[in-house]
Amino acid sequence: MFRIKQGRVVTSLLLILILLVSLLSACSTAGGCSPAEGKLTILHTNDTHGRTYAEPYISQIAGDLRDNGENVLIFDAGDRLHGQTATNLTQGETMVDIMNTVGYSAMVTGNHEYTFGVERLLELSEMMEFPLLAANVSYHGNNIFQRYTVFEMNGNITVGVFGLVSPETTLSSDPRNMTGLIFENPKHVAAEMVDVLNSKKCDIIIALVHLGNDEATAGENRSDVIASVDGIDLIIDGHSHSTLENGRTVDGTLIVQAGEYAQNIGIVEISIEKGEMTKTARLIPVPGDDEDDATELKADAAVIAKIAEGEARFEMITSALVGYTPFYLNGERETVRTGETNLANLITDSMLHATGADISFIGGGSIRASIEAGDITMGDVLTVLPFANLIVTVELTGNDVLKILEHGVSEFPEPAGLFIQVAGIRFGFDPGAQPGHRVEGVKMADGSDFDADKVYTVATIEFIAAGGDGYDIMKNGTNLRYFGGDAEAFAEYLQINTRITENPEGRILPAK
Repeated sequence: MFRIKQGRVVTSLLLILILLVSLLSACSTAGGCSPAEGKLTILHTNDTHGRTYAEPYISQIAGDLRDNGENVLIFDAGDRLHGQTATNLTQGETMVDIMNTVGYSAMVTGNHEYTFGVERLLELSEMMEFPLLAANVSYHGNNIFQRYTVFEMNGNITVGVFGLVSPETTLSSDPRNMTGLIFENPKHVAAEMVDVLNSKKCDIIIALVHLGNDEATAGENRSDVIASVDGIDLIIDGHSHSTLENGRTVDGTLIVQAGEYAQNIGIVEISIEKGEMTKTARLIPVPGDDEDDATELKADAAVIAKIAEGEARFEMITSALVGYTPFYLNGERETVRTGETNLANLITDSMLHATGADISFIGGGSIRASIEAGDITMGDVLTVLPFANLIVTVELTGNDVLKILEHGVSEFPEPAGLFIQVAGIRFGFDPGAQPGHRVEGVKMADGSDFDADKVYTVATIEFIAAGGDGYDIMKNGTNLRYFGGDAEAFAEYLQINTRITENPEGRILPAK
């Protein structure tokens, strides 16, 4: 009979136990001994600001892949629920309907998701057939949005996704909507989420974030910083409107972003084979209205129908009465681009009313139509101000304000979109003087002195605040604050204002 000494038996058992403990330890460290094998395709968007051009194509791509038995997830990295007429007038609801039809898997809140207030955002989240993520956001001490979600895919692939929002949201959104909101440090929360998702034995961990990676983003809040957190495989980013053609890798983590305004569909392909993960990223341009934008992309008819339904819905809203004018309100192109008009004065007055700023201004090029005497509908307002700009305020010195005024009359007498329309201030200018040296006689609207050394709160639209129409001096502004849309502010002002004049008030007076 073959015999083994007792000591050798004990030794063998000990070796087996040590091996088992080692394997269990390795599984725990790696987040699980999942026999994951297969491929995952991710479609992603960011910063569409209410635009829906990409949605029929995203839906069709996802449907075709799923019909072939492939794993597909669809994500949005924020700033989705505000920006265009149908979305704005329904406070995000039409966009949620479209996203539900497309079949989005998850979305993170962007800073503009708070434009209609937290309570409205919570209502929208209840309408969503997918989770709205924000792991680092609390409201009066409570996590009001889902922090993470987990997907079980074919091939035994477990995907964990968590959301992060920029703490700069408190500075870039309407401060009235920020009360009670706290945005925790994204990096700290990211590390916590990785631990949680590892405990769920996730094979792929994705950070769906609205952080940004441009120079304007504060260092601690950049997506690059999040990439330094161990364990994140992919960061789907937004906020900075960056176009990353093939993504970029930071500390082993792939970061992707698809530009802005639904111009691209982002695609990430992740493969796991024999424990090795590979990741690739690319962008597919979305065709525009131009016939030259030929594309082989197919569009989902159901999504097209849903978009049309939303447009029909806002057509009903545009017929709503918002005011009355006894006089013709002049918004003609040649007029608003060369001089003050009664319509321009009402618009800039509404910006003061909405923000409480000292001074407001807009370029004549942003005013696109006149309003006939009589009832004013929301459709009239949206025709006058069709670009769905948000109103912002910044703090500027009086010297910077003077430079703004100079720029605003620099191309006179040529009709120019940059021609300035103002409220809260009045001034004269000499058309015969050299540009940059034309403005004179500046006073505040109440007749008080204008102080070149004083700091003023100035309201304008986000397009100009970003340097649009050559107003680069606006970039000197500090304490940037976001408010509601320009059209909405104008409509609200018309509802309460009965002081409508037939002629301009003398806010801008060229020397005779």
